[in-house]
Amino acid sequence: MMRRVIMAAMAVLLSGCSESGPKLLPIHGTVTNNGKPVEGASVIFTPDPSNALGQPATDVSGPDGNYKLMTNNRAGVAAGKYRVAVIKVPPPPESTNESFTSDPFMAQLSVSGPDAKKKNNPASATLEDSFEREVTAQDPVMDFDIKSKSTSASAATAAEKK
Repeated sequence: MMRRVIMAAMAVLLSGCSESGPKLLPIHGTVTNNGKPVEGASVIFTPDPSNALGQPATDVSGPDGNYKLMTNNRAGVAAGKYRVAVIKVPPPPESTNESFTSDPFMAQLSVSGPDAKKKNNPASATLEDSFEREVTAQDPVMDFDIKSKSTSASAATAAEKK
């Protein structure tokens, strides 16, 4: 029994893993909304259960919408299948209840007064999309054009789930 455990551990080490983990591929790209760069969008790669060496990889898009994935403070992501989520939550409105300043979703729901009209403004909408992607050495660039989801629609969906 112990011999099998040792053999399995050696197989993992010989399959491309080193002390710091599996070989990572440099994946980068641009997040856009209708062709315009999106700053501050979270890009999250979650490994598919079939991806034994995969670990979550993330980044936040910069002013030009560019991102570069990181896994455990290392640049890149292991090859394999992933579920990708790209989410951009607008900043809280100025009239936000102070108890919701650390929760952008609740901040948008709590808007009242002049900022209430901004709730239906596309610039104040949550942008989000999710899909499956396979990471390979042949395709290091992954660009994502995400769609708007209004905060009132998100609130309705959240209310339906309760």
